[in-house]
Amino acid sequence: MVNPYPILPRDKGSEPMHDYATHASVKAIYASENVSASSVITLTEDTTALEIAAIGASPTGAVMRWVSSVAAFGAATSVISTAGTANFDHVIPNNSVVRFAIPIEFQATNPSSVQGANRLNGLYRRVAIKSIGIGSVLLTEY
Repeated sequence: MVNPYPILPRDKGSEPMHDYATHASVKAIYASENVSASSVITLTEDTTALEIAAIGASPTGAVMRWVSSVAAFGAATSVISTAGTANFDHVIPNNSVVRFAIPIEFQATNPSSVQGANRLNGLYRRVAIKSIGIGSVLLTEY
């Protein structure tokens, strides 16, 4: 079974500490302040987990969408939160942080040893995020 994800810290009794950050080092960060347009982010080759925070005055938070590696940039990659045309995968409540293990998009058939864990394991390579209304969206890659 594929398990490229960072491990959770453990307490003295070897139990996972679920509410604590992972041991992994930060691969990249992205901050979108007071922008309600969709942003598509290409993840690093080593990214296997994300944290997304929605912060600001808007009471509604942010939305995110996993973007297929075969989708061309443009409307097919945007995340939309408008009723009737919405296509988001997850909602991040205002003033909160949500952690994601990046899901597998496809099964890698010819893995090369000269690539990061994201590509090696066929994980999603892009994600789209946007605030709903006025607010900031912060994304950290692990």
